[in-house]
Amino acid sequence: MEEESESQSTSRSNRDLVQSSERDTWGRRISAPKDRWFLVYIIFTLHGMGMLMSWNMFITIAPQYYHDYWFNGTSYQNSFMSIIGVTSQIPNVGIMILNTIVVMVGFMMLRVVVPLIINCFLIAALVLLAIFASPDNGDVTWFYVVTLIIIMAMNLANGIYQNSVYGIVADFPDNYINSLIIGNNLCGVFTSVMSILTTLISPNDIKLNALLYFSISLAFMIICLASLWFLVRSPFYKYHIEKGIEARYEEAVDNPSLAQYWECLTYCWVQLFNNFYVYFVSLIIFPAMMTDTPYFVKHPGDKSIFGDELYYAINTFLNFNLFAWIGSSAANYVQIPSAKYLWIAVIARTIFIPFYMFCNYRPSTRKWPVFFENEWWFTIGCTIMAFTCGYMSSLALIYTPSRVPQRYQKLSGMLASIFLMLGILVGVASTPIIAYIVDSW
Repeated sequence: MEEESESQSTSRSNRDLVQSSERDTWGRRISAPKDRWFLVYIIFTLHGMGMLMSWNMFITIAPQYYHDYWFNGTSYQNSFMSIIGVTSQIPNVGIMILNTIVVMVGFMMLRVVVPLIINCFLIAALVLLAIFASPDNGDVTWFYVVTLIIIMAMNLANGIYQNSVYGIVADFPDNYINSLIIGNNLCGVFTSVMSILTTLISPNDIKLNALLYFSISLAFMIICLASLWFLVRSPFYKYHIEKGIEARYEEAVDNPSLAQYWECLTYCWVQLFNNFYVYFVSLIIFPAMMTDTPYFVKHPGDKSIFGDELYYAINTFLNFNLFAWIGSSAANYVQIPSAKYLWIAVIARTIFIPFYMFCNYRPSTRKWPVFFENEWWFTIGCTIMAFTCGYMSSLALIYTPSRVPQRYQKLSGMLASIFLMLGILVGVASTPIIAYIVDSW
């Protein structure tokens, strides 16, 4: 009862603070400005795409440009794809945690602008390397080292950028933080379509494809950077940012103590877990398990309905990203289950792991029987998994800032981005365990 009373008191003080911030100096009530033409929401969606665009474009072209072209026949070929996974995700999550520890120190928008500028220079370096460098010159070793340095720097910048944007958006109305997930999934759709188009139009012009991917990525980073000029001048943006700053100043959360971090976690830990677990399950399966599950050929000469060349591009990547985007968009309009019961639906998604284990996963080495032979099982399963991933991750993100007092909203948003990335990291790292089980038991 004491905790409930304290929570109610906190809520009342927060409401009083909001109400006081909506009155002018003469005590007259003023209305909050509106987001005209949804400009702020669109810009946040744009940055949801931007925080993944550079890495998504890099990793999409990497198998063709780096593995098959630059490092073909060298000692770097077999290790490159696995090494870039380590040199990307660990720095990304590490810098997010550090950025959250010093959450309120310094101007928050500066933590968005500087990483964007750094990423522009890094991607410009990739463009120049694609134009002027060639494996024919025997420069593979220095190219390998430079590429890994660029990858690490890019993900360090992206970690600060992503974590800071989540912190900023948490001060806005509930569905605004969902714009970032919608943008993330739109980025996936965009890169999937790019992959399909380059496969159809220029499958053998590897340097041209790499130059196209890197150039589009650079252009998009510049657009994101330019959009900040319009964002900070929006009355809607200024109103919500100032209201959040005032709440944190009144409650002395400018530089949170360990006790305040813990208090914030006690409010929103369930939603942080939901965010983590949705991505944990999804990233165990997508893309590693799915790209190691070929369509089941019963007779010689059988072909997939999607065609051999585009089977994974359409059936796995486009399918997943498109329906994840649809799911995250649906969360703006339908929010069932409630925050109290969302964890039940999130845990229920665990069923997708054994489902894909009983598909035609790792056909040459598996010891498990194949129960789902028809590729339609695979396709429909991917669609449902992707939709629920987008929908439930968005619900968890929408619920997170709403479960904490206003003084902790920025901190809760930054914590949400950390748990999201931890879910991805742990999910990707757990896929080899699933492969071992299917191959050995």
